[in-house]
Amino acid sequence: MERQKEIELLSQCLELARDGRPFMTEDEVFVPVAHYVDEARFEQERALFFRSMNIVAHGSQIPSPGDFITRDVVGTPTILVRDKDGSAKAFVNVCRHRGATVELRDQGRCKRFVCPYHAWTYETDGSLAAVRQKEGFSSLDIDNTSLVELTCVEAAGLLWVCPDPRVREWNPDDATRAVVAELEGLLGADSTVFASHARLWAANWKLIVDGGLESYHFKIAHRNTIAGFFTDNTSTYEFLGDHIRSVLPRTSILTLADRPVSDWDIRSHTHLLYALAPNASLLIQERHFELILTTPISIDQCRIEIMSVAPKPGPEGYSGKAKSFLAANHAFTKKTLEEDFEIAEQIQRGLHTGANEHFRFARFEGALTEWHRRLDEKLGCPVDEALR
Repeated sequence: MERQKEIELLSQCLELARDGRPFMTEDEVFVPVAHYVDEARFEQERALFFRSMNIVAHGSQIPSPGDFITRDVVGTPTILVRDKDGSAKAFVNVCRHRGATVELRDQGRCKRFVCPYHAWTYETDGSLAAVRQKEGFSSLDIDNTSLVELTCVEAAGLLWVCPDPRVREWNPDDATRAVVAELEGLLGADSTVFASHARLWAANWKLIVDGGLESYHFKIAHRNTIAGFFTDNTSTYEFLGDHIRSVLPRTSILTLADRPVSDWDIRSHTHLLYALAPNASLLIQERHFELILTTPISIDQCRIEIMSVAPKPGPEGYSGKAKSFLAANHAFTKKTLEEDFEIAEQIQRGLHTGANEHFRFARFEGALTEWHRRLDEKLGCPVDEALR
């Protein structure tokens, strides 16, 4: 992050915290509950994920040539592997013979992938290496029968994959390039996943997004976890193309008023939250960060993975103190986030009751308003101004 931007963001947060007022940029807006329960709309939303670059993992999860993980990326079974040349690659995890799943393990290391059905064998670059009794396949062109490759890019230490094999390259817009450059400076190159946890939640994926784009709920929903560490409802946000940078001021932000600007450090007095379209959030804390991945499964279910990413340890591994700190922080962050996810499940249970025809977004919940407006425009159904 450029120093001038850091000072600008801290100044804005300090002013809001000192005045005890929220960051307000929008009119009050009403969003139809129908947007959360319409099956046809959900399929349109999932199609956006399918043709987009999704953040699927952290690069440290496949550190060396031959290391791989398997994931379901918006319905596409996927192998992510570190090739011999050190590059990260992604392939549809489907054999080119009869469509069996090639790699059944969640993670591992191998020299080649061997299909468990008929032992067709593939190199880590996806090429077909061996076929049993190949004389039986008179029309088979081995050189042109590789695993189907997916567009995969490693940027800012994150692995981005498009699950649609028809998308052959990534052409990020200028805003995305700027966000990646900013993250590269903040995240550092030498980091690794310390701990991760994934589970299914019975909630529409948009309810998860809604909970992450405002801090109005902190003092109430998180009263037993993080509420005491943050000022009340003074978070700010800025759209960076399709992505969002939110700044969540900690109570220590008030001490900056008595300190020279040269001492100001954004990671010491705030949490930075990046919502990266379409599926990821990065919660950047003082010494590490959390990577949160959301995948829509059905209209009322999504999969969420929480990863704690920390600086790589030395040759001796993490010290006992560092390990205890990271483990405790991961557990605390998981507990806090799950407070949001549990509320999302509660909201989901009430969507069909008719109690609400619309959800009401306050003037200080402008990030939600703008996010929903942009989603509606992508789906070809602009927000009805009459709902204001």
